[in-house]
Amino acid sequence: MSSVKVILLMVLLGLMTNTALKAQDSDVKKDELFLLGRTLPDSILLRWAPSTYRLWLVGNTYGYRVTRTTLMKDGKILENRQERLLTPEPLKPRSLDEWEKLDGCDEYAGIAAHSIYGDGFDVSLGGSNTGMVDLFNKATIQENKFGFALYAADMSVNVAKYHGLMYVDKDVVKGEKYIYNVFLDRVPEDMKRDTLVLFTGVDETLPIPAPADFKAEAGDRQIILTWDNKYQKQFYNSFWIERSADNGNTFKRLNNKPFLNTTAPGYEEAPFHHYIDTIATNGLSYAYRIIGITVFGELSPPSEVLKINGLNLITQAASINKTYSTDGISLTLNWSFANDNKEVIDGFRLFRSKQFDTGYVLIADSLPLTSSSYIDTKPLYNAYYRLQAFNKDGDGPMGLPKMAQVVDSIPPLAPTGLSAKADTSGLVTITWNANTDDDIYGYRIYRANATHEEYSSIIASPVVDTVYIDQVEIKTLTKNVFYKIKAYDLRQNQSAFSEVLMVERPDIVPPSPPLITSITPSDSGIVILWINSISEDVDKQLLYRNRVGSNDWKLIKTFYPVGDTMYNDVPDLNNAIYRYLLIAVDKAGNECKPLKPVSAKYAANTHKQVWITPKVKSYKRDKVVRISWDAPAFPVSRFLIYTCEPKGQWHLIDGVGGSVYEFESTFYYGQKNAYKIKSVE
Repeated sequence: MSSVKVILLMVLLGLMTNTALKAQDSDVKKDELFLLGRTLPDSILLRWAPSTYRLWLVGNTYGYRVTRTTLMKDGKILENRQERLLTPEPLKPRSLDEWEKLDGCDEYAGIAAHSIYGDGFDVSLGGSNTGMVDLFNKATIQENKFGFALYAADMSVNVAKYHGLMYVDKDVVKGEKYIYNVFLDRVPEDMKRDTLVLFTGVDETLPIPAPADFKAEAGDRQIILTWDNKYQKQFYNSFWIERSADNGNTFKRLNNKPFLNTTAPGYEEAPFHHYIDTIATNGLSYAYRIIGITVFGELSPPSEVLKINGLNLITQAASINKTYSTDGISLTLNWSFANDNKEVIDGFRLFRSKQFDTGYVLIADSLPLTSSSYIDTKPLYNAYYRLQAFNKDGDGPMGLPKMAQVVDSIPPLAPTGLSAKADTSGLVTITWNANTDDDIYGYRIYRANATHEEYSSIIASPVVDTVYIDQVEIKTLTKNVFYKIKAYDLRQNQSAFSEVLMVERPDIVPPSPPLITSITPSDSGIVILWINSISEDVDKQLLYRNRVGSNDWKLIKTFYPVGDTMYNDVPDLNNAIYRYLLIAVDKAGNECKPLKPVSAKYAANTHKQVWITPKVKSYKRDKVVRISWDAPAFPVSRFLIYTCEPKGQWHLIDGVGGSVYEFESTFYYGQKNAYKIKSVE
């Protein structure tokens, strides 16, 4: 074997920790065999591996047997099933001479042969007192030989065949299903025999999927490639990574040997593979694709092709070195940018904040690369500035914050949008719009009881919020209270007064009561006369009635507006005494305290016959004329209906009972007659 290959093998030892079959996992202590199968249209491939160094030595010594039993044919289970031995001679590692021939055309042959037949992998530390160290070293050598032998078999189908870990069954027939058994030809008495079983047939041939979830991320002269490992690790043990510089017309492999990711012991396996490609320039577009390699040496279809450019990243920060103001209004900022790294820069961006380390807002974008200063025409009272270089691929780091202050002598604008609401307890809630000035310190509220009075501040220091609650006296003769507001900035410059806000004081004083001056019974009811309330804010007056002997007061009439001073009431019962109250209500809902009730006895008209003028209405849809009237205040046994044609004589047309108060006629519909009702006691 080539000594160079042995040296390369030892270098790989620090990188490789497991294989696709994971049979050499140091945590696995149980002697087991693992089997994979792959069906092709004309053959069935079997691939197995031992789980421990000891089992590997037994397999190398005695070899493996493979049997096949035909279980089904054309979908039917066979009754007479016979087991066929496919390996008359056990499969075990070939001779060293055969390995040397393979070594000339397969780079993994030397690794496997040296692991099986060689005495190398010496990791002895030397010294005289090496008893425990020798044991450790011996175990390490064994694991190295075992691991590298299986690694080489994973990476090369020819090595797997030469090692006796693979069998290709070409004597297969479509429509048949087989059971394969793989087992060691012999095992020591203290080792349990492990037989592998696989059920398959050539009809189960499935295409190999392309590598999935392929992604590319651009960096500065490098491209980071990732693709799935979690869901497709059962298909591949390594990959070819290919790149195209001519828009995907031709691809070139980036790795000389199949690529595989490994996971160190004790760490959770990554859900994806990753590969970093270094490119010559960021300006050229590259296309990438991944091809999977199975443990049987098959190549998958290429993955999705991804096209991507590198990014011109900026690593150098641009910093502001000077700030000054010449007019006390604007602020000038100066900076310099040497670009020692010769990076691609398109321009600068300027940010501002009230705080040193957070809250930065962009105030100037796309400043030319040739610029070295900027004038902030609306600077803050106290602010921090940061500069940033950028290009079409992204932003560079932010420069160090630079603090700047401007002497401020400009007052803020007067507050606007004043409104207020007062409640019955005298609390007045005042609100206004927040000023748009960036350096507002607070607001002062001023109050007066009349427009001609001097306004005085009602707070000791400016308030920051735009809401203030004031307490005013409500038991006063002045109906309104007036407010004005001033804004103050951080330099204590004060604005002009806002517009005056007038607020009506809450009304809790009831109006004066109206006075009933006369109450007179009549044949048709009780006539009430009164003098209205003298209060100016009276909104309505309410007339209540109560029959002597009853506790219920009934609202019988509401007067809008309050100009009425007389009302004729027709009570429900005849010969009963009724009491009356008149109450004034102001616009705030306050009711006056009523005066003493006045009373009168109702004596209804007792005449046996009374003429009543009815209401007459015609209904076009029903072609009917309807006559209705109000019930009189005295008992009636019958109503007589009379009519009169224009310039004609009155004559009786019908009669109804004393409890009926309407009459309908289709005969008189459309006629211009007059009507009257006569009551009969």
